[in-house]
Amino acid sequence: MIKAIAPPKTGLPRAALACLTLRYPSMRLVTLHSTTLPLQRETRFGSGRSAYTLVELLVVMAALTVLAAVTLPSIKSLLHDEKVSSASNMVRAHFEAAQARAIAGNSPVAVILERSDATSPNMVTRLSIGQVFPPYEGDTTRTTGTLSDSDSYNYLDTLTLNVGEANLLSAAPAVFGGGDYLQLDDRQSIYRIESIIVTGALAAVKFTNPPFGQEGDLLATTRVTTDARFRMYRKPTKSFLQTLTLPRGTCVDLTVSGFGQSGVELSTNAVGLAMIVFNAQGRIAYWDNGVVGPTAATSLLHVLIGRTEQVSLSTPPMELEIPEDTSTFNANVNDVGNAWLTVNPFTGAINSSGLQAGDEAGAFVDRLKTARTFATYAITQSEK
Repeated sequence: MIKAIAPPKTGLPRAALACLTLRYPSMRLVTLHSTTLPLQRETRFGSGRSAYTLVELLVVMAALTVLAAVTLPSIKSLLHDEKVSSASNMVRAHFEAAQARAIAGNSPVAVILERSDATSPNMVTRLSIGQVFPPYEGDTTRTTGTLSDSDSYNYLDTLTLNVGEANLLSAAPAVFGGGDYLQLDDRQSIYRIESIIVTGALAAVKFTNPPFGQEGDLLATTRVTTDARFRMYRKPTKSFLQTLTLPRGTCVDLTVSGFGQSGVELSTNAVGLAMIVFNAQGRIAYWDNGVVGPTAATSLLHVLIGRTEQVSLSTPPMELEIPEDTSTFNANVNDVGNAWLTVNPFTGAINSSGLQAGDEAGAFVDRLKTARTFATYAITQSEK
């Protein structure tokens, strides 16, 4: 049996003695004495406390503030880089989906780049896939028209057709009209239709000639004007079910997007749609920035994915207008956290790669060429 002797309830000194009496079968008593620990922590002032002082709290808060000031910019930059990387992967997947759809459907499919607004026409935060309807070549396989020069500029710019052989041109509501596309004979050139006017049994299709970047095409003095075969394409129709919205703060920067080593053909001040159209073989059939009309691709396409706050508001960028100006370094083409999407129009290869910026001390056009050289090397390696 163990019997404990309880200490007094009041008047305990700081170092109270606890006594335990253990009674053994032999009736021998053993008494143990121990000293209890203080109930409160001693301080140099001789009294206890249960919280930190105001000075200690201020010191901790100051240390945390300094630590946050040092680390937050790095964390913010890392998160931005992750967003751009994610946006780059999304844009690439969107291009690949359009290309695969064109091959599977054996018909052209467009990647539509939707410009933001009039203040930032070269910023694209939303992309969609557009269906290009099969070309119209008349009601019979032998339907042909006559070419003429309507404004006497020595360029053929009007195709006249017999409505009896091309009934679709007189349909109501109109199936074809301004903004649609025209190809003639076996030419690769694609012309933008300006208007279609039906008068009696004839339909006059007025188109823009020469097309952008192809001066001297269809000269009235060198081209037979009769028995011209044709193909008409409606402009791509946007699919609302296949729309891609990029992560907040990221965009496709059309200011420095284009073809070759330094081309910025997709850059324009006009509000509207830019598009890249894949043909049934998965190659680029043509491109259109919404101003110059459909144009065949002649070199690698480079599209820059970057940050919205780094998109130039001028077209062309101020640095292109003044090549010797090296004072602006916050452009997307100078940020190594951004990425290129590169498409080979001849093979259909699509590749994304990190941006390698040029020397900031050099002119903008030189930095752009350097960055695109690395992007070209990346897609070349991916095709091996």
